Amino acid sequence: MTSPLSLGIDLGTTSVKVAALTAAGELVGGAASHHGIDEHAGGVQADPAVWWASVLRALSDLGDQVDLARVCTVGLSGNMSSVVLVDEAHRPLGPALLLADPRGADEIARLPDEVRRQILEATGNEPGTVFALSSLLWWRAHHPETIGRATAWLSAKDYLRLGLTGHAATDPTDAYNSLLLRDGQWDDALIAAVGLERRVFPPLVASDAVAGCLHAQAAAATGLPAGVPVATGSGDVAAALAGMGGLPTGTLAVSLGTSVTLMATLGDGPRPSLPQDAQGAMTVHPAADGSWFALGSLLTGGLALNWLRSLVGSEALADADPVPDPGDMLMFLPYLAGTGSPDYVPTATGTILGITPSTTAAQLVAALLEAVAFDLARLVDRLDGQSWSRVVVSGGGGRIAAWPQVIADILGTPVDVLDQPDLSALGAAVLGWRAVGEAVSPTLTTQTFAQRSANVPAWDVRRRRYELARGPALDLARTILAAQRKESA
Repeated sequence: MTSPLSLGIDLGTTSVKVAALTAAGELVGGAASHHGIDEHAGGVQADPAVWWASVLRALSDLGDQVDLARVCTVGLSGNMSSVVLVDEAHRPLGPALLLADPRGADEIARLPDEVRRQILEATGNEPGTVFALSSLLWWRAHHPETIGRATAWLSAKDYLRLGLTGHAATDPTDAYNSLLLRDGQWDDALIAAVGLERRVFPPLVASDAVAGCLHAQAAAATGLPAGVPVATGSGDVAAALAGMGGLPTGTLAVSLGTSVTLMATLGDGPRPSLPQDAQGAMTVHPAADGSWFALGSLLTGGLALNWLRSLVGSEALADADPVPDPGDMLMFLPYLAGTGSPDYVPTATGTILGITPSTTAAQLVAALLEAVAFDLARLVDRLDGQSWSRVVVSGGGGRIAAWPQVIADILGTPVDVLDQPDLSALGAAVLGWRAVGEAVSPTLTTQTFAQRSANVPAWDVRRRRYELARGPALDLARTILAAQRKESA
């Protein structure tokens, strides 16, 4: 008898990934479809219609590998902090503003001190442009008529589920990124205090609960069986943790995707506090299983790599030499869309220093890979009072062998690269199984990279030099941001 499948769909920033998982934890099929982001001066956004087309392409490719009629449950994952406004007919009222979109910086800066204090008290996080609140406030300030017509704001995976089931909802992991959640519920008083209307906040449903069933029109478009239950799902980072079976104490997780993220467990129970040095530098979030984790987001690691690859070609990635040269002055500050953690400077831009007539494309790639590793090391340093025995790497960047090797060298911790790079899609499939009462653990294998101690002195030299270059570059970006705010005041 052919075994049933859970379908996981991860709607990422630049691509959709799908995974088919049996109840025994075997991945029997996967596919991906690239959709990219919209080019827009001053913003980072996407067209929700393009998302839907990308999902259909990925499912069509998956259908060439497995019989989609075997799918008995669906789980979802999506890029964090995205904001889609929809009308009563479920049509998007504009582009989806993405996590790296800096346009709400002025609105965040104008929040009253008392409101900022309430947000920090409720969530453990300080307001910033990496949260959905930033985009919601931008819509209210610049297009009040648009948000006035909206019946709901949805994250990426919630917009996808709306198209699949006709039901608007969200889960605690994505809702938390609005900064308007307290004790697991929408904070009506705080929503009013920031000037938003409660009516646009969708119902909250657990990540691993059924939030609707596939309607006939969606079934016809996707090739999936009508009536299949669809789990609420979670944000992509929380889904990745579900895909790897959770995050044990003493283990760090790094996702090398469009945005590079670092995750560290904070335990179960009531929301814990971040270590003192990490407060304001990293953020705290709920996982899909109710535990908590610290998150550091480097907004443009993979984005910068994709940009560089478009200029120099893929061969340069394979030729990148992970052996550090302390005499090389080349440095790459990879902030193509701001810095993210720990600085949150939205006006920061990418910078390449130390170019000579002999600089090669492979050297540029190597400088970019080490820069991301240096920034990860800065975040790990903030997690004081803890020791780390292992780093688990997922995401497409793990396929570039030089990258996990550089991370292992610089962090001084063994790095295990999971053989399944699309952990968020896998985690979405796990959530799909949980929604129908099945506890499933995917089968994963790893490749391990150990620190090469002989290279440590050279890495120390390069990291000190990188920090010397990074400081003035961010100071300039902050000066420009202050001038812009003064001009717009």
